[in-house]
Amino acid sequence: MNEILELIKSTGVIIASVVAIWGINSWRRETKWKRQYELAEEVLASLYESHHAIKVIRSPIGFGNEGSSRPKNENETPQETEIYNQAYVARERFERNKKPLEKLHTLKYRFIALHGKEFEEHFDKFRQTMNKIFFASDQIAMVKLGQYGEDKKLIRDILKESRSDLYAQIRGDDKIEKELQKAMEIIEAKCRSIIGKNN
Repeated sequence: MNEILELIKSTGVIIASVVAIWGINSWRRETKWKRQYELAEEVLASLYESHHAIKVIRSPIGFGNEGSSRPKNENETPQETEIYNQAYVARERFERNKKPLEKLHTLKYRFIALHGKEFEEHFDKFRQTMNKIFFASDQIAMVKLGQYGEDKKLIRDILKESRSDLYAQIRGDDKIEKELQKAMEIIEAKCRSIIGKNN
């Protein structure tokens, strides 16, 4: 009889241990999934906000006082002031809309820590796009200031390329938008696959 009681006790301890281990593992899986889910939601929101911010920055619609917050040099002519102010519009718009872009850049590191380095280039597309926009703005200013001499073909090519980077294309091919859409689709697909696991 004692042997049967000991066997029952031992079996009870084993069952309790198995249940406890299963419970802990289940809790760990749930906690890990919850962290991934929350990160995926946060990344998606920042992704859409960053895309909107870049659309605002690239808007071809301007206002008369834009660029006027730029610190002026003492020896600027009125013409130079106008050109420099126009070139500064992109940076001014960025300053007003940079929060989601900065947040997305920060989230990138958490995301690639969980899901792999292959996603890094798609997050970086947003920062690269902003660099292209700033460069395009500066290139247009340099053309207007006569930095490229009299080479009409070179000037025409620089202006065409720079304007297509700086301003969203209402009609025709917008390569900046296409590049962003491609990067977004890859990040979005991964986030949706995580969010969809519990739906």
